Amino acid sequence: MKRTVSAHALTVSGTQARTVAEAAYACLRRDIVWGRLAPGTQLKSDELRLAYGIGISPLREALSRLVSERLVTSIGQRGFRVAPLTPEDVNDVTETRLVIEKHALARSIDVGDLEWEREIVSSYHVLSRGPFPLGVEPDLETWINFHRQFHMAIIGACGSRWQVELASLLFDQAERYRAVRASHVPGQQLKRDVNAEHEEIYRATLARDKVRALTALEHHYRTTAEHVLAALRHAPDTTKRAQQAISGA
Repeated sequence: MKRTVSAHALTVSGTQARTVAEAAYACLRRDIVWGRLAPGTQLKSDELRLAYGIGISPLREALSRLVSERLVTSIGQRGFRVAPLTPEDVNDVTETRLVIEKHALARSIDVGDLEWEREIVSSYHVLSRGPFPLGVEPDLETWINFHRQFHMAIIGACGSRWQVELASLLFDQAERYRAVRASHVPGQQLKRDVNAEHEEIYRATLARDKVRALTALEHHYRTTAEHVLAALRHAPDTTKRAQQAISGA
């Protein structure tokens, strides 16, 4: 499917791309995060240029940025592939998110002002209005943006630009799991009230109940990790082989 990009496309943050390279990066990034480009997929230059309607220079720039974010891997002369999803990656991302975001949330609860509370209320309101998507549905892009805004809002008063930026990068790594869960886990194993999990984080944070808020956030992330690990166990052999090829197994 052709997905022509232009400098008028929106970036991941929702701002307008200033160059074709930036637009190409944003479009490729979204397709990786949302699972349109599956883990392990070989990214062939000629195919990408045709599919996205871009030249070689902006494509190389986009791929280099994605490699730096670990969404794409580069292996010597073998070219580029979408980064794999392995149980080790899932656990590493989950534990790292918890280290960063629990600290940032605790600090935000300690020093957050009324403007911080307003951002949390606003982001939670829009997030809670839509149902949790189980697959790549038409409203997935909107839901993911609202989801990001909520999780970034609750840590927004931590005072650390690095913690917020790292949390944002890890958020996108975790969002890649959604397509894997929807594709490979039987429906009965997806029973989970994500909206209730978000509500518990929201209420505990606004109440400035630090222990309750941190417990709710950890439960939210660990539950996600458990579902992803179950999904990877159900992944077809082709997906597993692609992961093994990239990791050198």
